Amino acid sequence: KFSGQTNIHLSKNFFLTNKAREKSSTFINLREVLNRFKLPAGEYIIVPSTFEPNKNGDFCLRVFSEKNANSTVIDDEIEGNFDETEISEDDIEPSFKKLFGQLAGN
Repeated sequence: KFSGQTNIHLSKNFFLTNKAREKSSTFINLREVLNRFKLPAGEYIIVPSTFEPNKNGDFCLRVFSEKNANSTVIDDEIEGNFDETEISEDDIEPSFKKLFGQLAGN
């Protein structure tokens, strides 16, 4: 549908109605994420995101291909207005605190 087009704004509806071809196996707050995917020839959109919703971030994205591949950088500034959700200590489930302790260390 959008093949060869670069001036398209993909709305929330696009992401709700199109399944991701691949995604990170773990979604943790790390400075570096490394994944290897074997994809058939085609056009793909890579959407980096921050760990926390509604937060801005700078990304360095490197894509390696075993075969010749064309790529296009779309470095447009994206603006969004989101209501920030206030979370208190009581809102955090004990199981999440335990998992956080295991990953981050006590």
